[in-house]
Amino acid sequence: MGHIALATPDPEGSAQDLAEISGPRIVDRTPGLVTLSSNTRKHEVGYFRSNRKAVLALGLEAIDPGAVDEVRRRAIENGCEILSDRSYFPHIDKAVRFVTPQGPIFEVHTPVPRDQTARYGGHGAHPVRLEHVNIRVTDAKEFGTFCKTVFGMKLSDRTTHDELQWFRAADGFHHTIAIGTGEAKLHHYGFDVRCFEDLATIADTLALKGRAMLWGPGRHGAGDNIFTYYADPNGCVVENSIEMERIDSDDIYMPRTWSLGPESRVRNLWGPLEGPEYRAAGIPFALEP
Repeated sequence: MGHIALATPDPEGSAQDLAEISGPRIVDRTPGLVTLSSNTRKHEVGYFRSNRKAVLALGLEAIDPGAVDEVRRRAIENGCEILSDRSYFPHIDKAVRFVTPQGPIFEVHTPVPRDQTARYGGHGAHPVRLEHVNIRVTDAKEFGTFCKTVFGMKLSDRTTHDELQWFRAADGFHHTIAIGTGEAKLHHYGFDVRCFEDLATIADTLALKGRAMLWGPGRHGAGDNIFTYYADPNGCVVENSIEMERIDSDDIYMPRTWSLGPESRVRNLWGPLEGPEYRAAGIPFALEP
């Protein structure tokens, strides 16, 4: 996972909310842009000033410029519209941004500079890293094929009829992109935090702000991570979780197939399922801030 570019009428307020609850620190403020990071990276989340609330791009970090070129070639070959060869963010040497045939916008880029301190003060849980994104598309199975063909990702888990799919990248964590079925949007993005006490801190902070979690705590079947979710001021869901499964060998791992029937525990091994407010959340993709 590289970065997320989000459009909002209130970049400062959105950034402060994320910093106070989930805990990444604000790294930089420039006219129309506030960036945050939870580790040594220069940025992981950026809020761009706009008159709407939307996703501008989901960033995937390529290992080198040649990988960016290869993704650009594959994207064109698979019917994507190239939007730009420059990143939304400064300090990125090379990138390609494109609209996929089903609507989500991605930006594949060379590594984000690692020039921040690993430890920092301030509010929140101080997560380890921006972990994954969960998107909705009209045809999850088709988009899963796109993830394999264009991004070179590997399938970790799926449901019987491909209503849900989870894809991992080169770092081996169970998923960097999770896919569900519905109108094209970013449903949520997730941070990897350090311990269960961090999840309690996030819940307590929400309560002090007069807000509440949308779902959790629970443990996902696919990914095995313990999770909580809340809604940010822009209508997107933020997940914080611990213990995501890491696949140590692509050669021997076999993707699992889960039922979505009433007996299924793919979404929560501990029992309670998500409510309608959680299911309805998310923000659309937009071409420009």
